[in-house]
Amino acid sequence: MNKILFTLFIISFVKLSAQNFSGNWGYRINGNEINVYGDKIQNQNNGGSTGTLKIVVYATDYPYDGGSLRGYNLFESKLEPLDGGYYYYDVSKTGWCTYPPSGSYSITIVLMEYISYDYKIVDYVTMDGYSRF
Repeated sequence: MNKILFTLFIISFVKLSAQNFSGNWGYRINGNEINVYGDKIQNQNNGGSTGTLKIVVYATDYPYDGGSLRGYNLFESKLEPLDGGYYYYDVSKTGWCTYPPSGSYSITIVLMEYISYDYKIVDYVTMDGYSRF
């Protein structure tokens, strides 16, 4: 009798995006103006190009830690697609800040990529603590 041993390997796949924030990121609000700044946005793919990228600053009732994001869009700025192996360095984007209703909020800086007819979150940085508006 031949016994055949089947070994089943279950591999859990975690979606890791090749486009991501690197280094330190932050923001400053001065009146109605917001400045979002960071060290680097990189495309770690060996080839190809990203879709259009977008940096968005959200105010949420809770510290965002992935998944669905519900909150107030304070600011967004588009970036041209990024070729594989390249990066944006010393990123600084300034513009009009849209305030949420009065209250305390967790702030998250989100990197989004235009994929299949919609923007998808590919990386994020959630700031420590809460900001009062």
